[in-house]
Amino acid sequence: MTLPSYIIGIDLGTTNCTMAYTLVQSENGTSEICQFPIPQRMKKGDVQTSFSLPSFIYFPLKEELEDKSNHAEKKFLVGTFARDRGGEVPSRLIASAKSWLCHQGIDRREKILPIDSEEVFKMSPLEACAEILNHFRHAWESAMPGAPFNNQKIFITVPASFDPGARQLVQEAAEMASFPEVVLLEEPQAAFYAWLHAHADTWRDQLRVGDSILVVDIGGGTTDFTLIRVDDEKGDLQLNRLAVGSHLLLGGDNFDLGLAYLMKQKFEEQGHSIDSWQLQSLVHQCRQAKEQLLSEHPPEHVDITILGRGSKLIGNTLKACLSLEEARHFILDGFIPIVESGERSPVERKLGIQHIGLPYVQDPRISCQLAKFLSMTGESDQSNMGQFVLPTAVLFNGGTLKSAEIRKQLMALLNQWAIFFNKLPVKELEGADYDFAVSRGAVYYGLAREGCAVRIRGGTSRSYFIGVEEAAPAVPGISPPLRAVCIVPYGMEEGDEQQLENQEFSLVLGENATFRFFSHATPVLSNGKEPDVGMTLRSWKEELTELHPIETLLTQMEGDGKTIRVKLKSKVTELGFLELWCVAADGRKWKLEFCIR
Repeated sequence: MTLPSYIIGIDLGTTNCTMAYTLVQSENGTSEICQFPIPQRMKKGDVQTSFSLPSFIYFPLKEELEDKSNHAEKKFLVGTFARDRGGEVPSRLIASAKSWLCHQGIDRREKILPIDSEEVFKMSPLEACAEILNHFRHAWESAMPGAPFNNQKIFITVPASFDPGARQLVQEAAEMASFPEVVLLEEPQAAFYAWLHAHADTWRDQLRVGDSILVVDIGGGTTDFTLIRVDDEKGDLQLNRLAVGSHLLLGGDNFDLGLAYLMKQKFEEQGHSIDSWQLQSLVHQCRQAKEQLLSEHPPEHVDITILGRGSKLIGNTLKACLSLEEARHFILDGFIPIVESGERSPVERKLGIQHIGLPYVQDPRISCQLAKFLSMTGESDQSNMGQFVLPTAVLFNGGTLKSAEIRKQLMALLNQWAIFFNKLPVKELEGADYDFAVSRGAVYYGLAREGCAVRIRGGTSRSYFIGVEEAAPAVPGISPPLRAVCIVPYGMEEGDEQQLENQEFSLVLGENATFRFFSHATPVLSNGKEPDVGMTLRSWKEELTELHPIETLLTQMEGDGKTIRVKLKSKVTELGFLELWCVAADGRKWKLEFCIR
């Protein structure tokens, strides 16, 4: 079997995707992380490479398929042309496919996208993500014929707060795209890994024991928060993740839509009526205008032009001006207002009947979402404010935060809170890579797993046990004896696996069964021993804390009895979930899973 030659990191973004890679072992012993150029259609008849792949799928019109210069052999296109052409024909465009994976109100395997299209072409959110990943696989195999994709180590990033169902669907999408086994990693954590790689020789000089680093990741469609603390481990600095925030469908796309409504109002004040088709065109133009007006050297204004309704094209053009001051005021005051640390979003009330769509947040104020996150991550200095942790440093990530104006506003917000809590000013970690940090950080994490780089520790803060019912004669009023078997020792690292080699158990199949779990909060038991995998406790009631049980029905094949003999294997994933695998002698596996953060 050919050993992997490369570590590949894929940022499966809501709006844009990127891919980075490095040799597992380079000749000179150093590991250079490179961005992979992704071939894609840019415009009519023009296929070029770019380091970024927009996460859009477009179904061409019949005449576009018949035009051979379009290179449209497939029934859909992925990337830049798909985004730009789809903005003109939104009924044939799939956008934000990844966000649909975490929508629990739909069947994510059902062909429902594009959601408002009445055409026969449809994809499920799962299929759409698989096709985007498939684009990466084909691109790699075309450019790297000597290094088969399936022989490489693949890391895919997901939002920090993706639920188990959404994470499972990402893995399923990778399988559909003929990927080898993949490892999932949180996007904000990957961004911080990229910063560590870029400052490999100096990060220990910039951070000190006790520092807490807030990673703010605002992309096109989502916002994520993560808090990481610097600790002292035997005289050396060690990084430990403290908390991750909720999955927020709120990002740069909201800015674009908001500006489009602002311009729609201007056109209506001129006496024009703007329909949904024209509004889509406005969104596309406002995205481009936003990038210009929030750039380092912005113009004073940008002209927004759309076609009027009717058959006359020449002379039927609508035009209005979006000024620099208008855009700044709308985005900064509307999305990142300066608020008090105790301010919260109002309770969201939803109508009983809703249009099928993504579960967007109703309060667009990122400021309030951040205040809510920081209020739940540690001990407070002032009891009347509840729990609130102010970071000592912040790392920005995501295409939306390329804007210095937006970063400046967020720093002003954090430092106002610092003044209120009588803390030192929060510093911004310089040298962030807003476009490619996530894919590069995923590669760096791969190197860390190989022992070639610094690893952010996420070891378990408890040991975990599973309840095993003993076989015993029935006695009236007495439940069968229960022993607790250790499946995860204290401090087990995320990404590690443990197997109970010398023990077999009977697993109940084909009927609802309850699985009881327990935990212990300190490294040492009352008898002075450290919990180890396979350790059995018969007197556990005063020693362990019982967790919520899992009740489930495990599949049974024809010929199976009511029970089957299995061995147990545990894994703490990079996303903070405990997976308990029950493995039969014939290779079949059953998985139990719960969050341990």
